[in-house]
Amino acid sequence: MYLTAGQYKGTKIDVPNGVKPTLSKVRQGVFNMLFSVCDYKTFLDMFAGSGLMSLEAYSRGYEVISIEKNKSNIKIINSNFKKANCPYKPVNIDCLKFNTNEKFDIIYLDPPWDMDYCTIIKKAESLLNPDGVVVVEYDNQRNIDIDEILKENNSKLSVLKNKKYGRCLITLLHFS
Repeated sequence: MYLTAGQYKGTKIDVPNGVKPTLSKVRQGVFNMLFSVCDYKTFLDMFAGSGLMSLEAYSRGYEVISIEKNKSNIKIINSNFKKANCPYKPVNIDCLKFNTNEKFDIIYLDPPWDMDYCTIIKKAESLLNPDGVVVVEYDNQRNIDIDEILKENNSKLSVLKNKKYGRCLITLLHFS
């Protein structure tokens, strides 16, 4: 996999076994959608995997925090960050246990597709700036109903945009 844009475009990124990296057309589409919505500064990647989305954000000028609970993935993320001269260090913790007073402009969610999105979106909402955006990547074959999840959580988030890329769906959420 290679970074698709920004200062480190073309940098080769290693992907850990068992991690499903976001395809390049999806990564480009996500950032195109974000640029059309607003100008943001901070990016939280709650399921970093290989660090690919974090590095795409960093390459485009964002301040990045990457969360990954798998220790062997952390080693690969650190190696990938070094390749792109990224000064940030991934946080080795389950994202649902991540606590900070900081709020983020963009929160990227690409969990293993068999996880409970309800809990994940609720956690992301608690970390989001009032003008921020949550980006949710999920499998369109799982019949995940984001509107229903928001309703179940009594969420103040609503759907801003949806985009389909083959089997992958991207939904942008924001505070209503």
